[in-house]
Amino acid sequence: MDLCGKALPPKAATLLGSNTLLLVFCVPCVLALHSLNAAHASAAQFTATLVKLAAIGLFCQAVFYYAELYNLRIAREAREQTWRIFGAIGIVMLVLAAAFALIPSLNPGRDAILGLPLASLLVLLVTRQIAVVSRPAKVALIGPEESCKSLAETIRAYPEWNLKVAATFRPDEIDHSIADHLVDRVIMCTDMHPDPTALERLIDLKLSGLRVESAAQFCEKATGRIDLAHIDPMWFVLSNGFDNNRHKLLAKRCFDLAGATVLLILTLPLMLLATLAIAVEGKGPLLYRQKRVGRHGRFFEILKFRTMVPVSSGAKPQWTADSDRRITPLGRFMRTFRIDELPQLFNVLMGEMSLVGPRPEQPYFCDLLAKEIPFYHQRHTVPPGLTGWAQVRFRYGASIEESKKKLEYDLFYVKNLSMWLDIAIAFETLKVVLIGKGAK
Repeated sequence: MDLCGKALPPKAATLLGSNTLLLVFCVPCVLALHSLNAAHASAAQFTATLVKLAAIGLFCQAVFYYAELYNLRIAREAREQTWRIFGAIGIVMLVLAAAFALIPSLNPGRDAILGLPLASLLVLLVTRQIAVVSRPAKVALIGPEESCKSLAETIRAYPEWNLKVAATFRPDEIDHSIADHLVDRVIMCTDMHPDPTALERLIDLKLSGLRVESAAQFCEKATGRIDLAHIDPMWFVLSNGFDNNRHKLLAKRCFDLAGATVLLILTLPLMLLATLAIAVEGKGPLLYRQKRVGRHGRFFEILKFRTMVPVSSGAKPQWTADSDRRITPLGRFMRTFRIDELPQLFNVLMGEMSLVGPRPEQPYFCDLLAKEIPFYHQRHTVPPGLTGWAQVRFRYGASIEESKKKLEYDLFYVKNLSMWLDIAIAFETLKVVLIGKGAK
């Protein structure tokens, strides 16, 4: 998947890439050279200092990423951005101070450490000012009036894409005067049906260098989901993507086995503590098993730490509400930080689940949602996941309408399945876990 073109706006991708280059390479080189000249250090000492500073720069980037400093919505809010920048730099310096106190050999030198926060602050402020101040791209919308209005609202809802609607046209108004508005691109509404003359004019505009795209293409890139209102069965047949061949799935399986093994080792102490806490609470079994729908509609039993009081076996399935009384106090804590999901690592090792993919649903809800939402079963063409694109981009789905929105994110994932997307989701999941966002 092209993260720059889809999950990440181009300006945010440029900002992330330029800051990484500056903080992981350029700034460490300058600071290491200064240390070399000041202390008359050898080439070996210069290399060691450079490596330490590059590692620190990489750590800085991780903190800045999780502080949402590459979210362009925040970059356009001066006060919010300022607090986040100083807070992130403060966290970096506190962690480094603790690390250097415990392991003095990691310290690259006083001058380098004093120069690092000032250099980081300068890089963050200057690059963000360039990203915010840049001229927005002008867009012309073509289609029925109501459709253009809805599309314009979507564009305004995603200011990080830096687009401005310059004009709207009905299909019968398409002519070369569109270029007179000095627009940078044209977006066609899904329900636009141009006649041969209008289609010829659109071809001329595209061949003249003007970017022309459909509303479905734009909405997919801007929102990170596939709007069901913009697609039909033929779209699945003709659309790029959905090329989830055996080689890609084999690589995904290898990634799952390696990742699940490492995570099991790292989280084993936490799982033992959770087991002990549930046993002390004593309101039911340690593990909760439930039938879920996996790849190609096959059933399997999902494993979770029990977070609710037991219910009768014949009870009708229901979605979890915000203040669900079935959730125990310990269960609410485990749900907030996703501790209850850790036993699903065994589902991953058994091949029933993947680390990343659409979350598996109960058969009852799958049947219900498939009747109400088109293309629902297409989410089952890839293995279900411990985490997923919908989990990091949307809240917990507790209704048919919310499940429809989640499906749009799941279809985006199925269409753009790649190792890079899985890695991006893994980083986002860590952020979600750390702040306890979206749990029920």
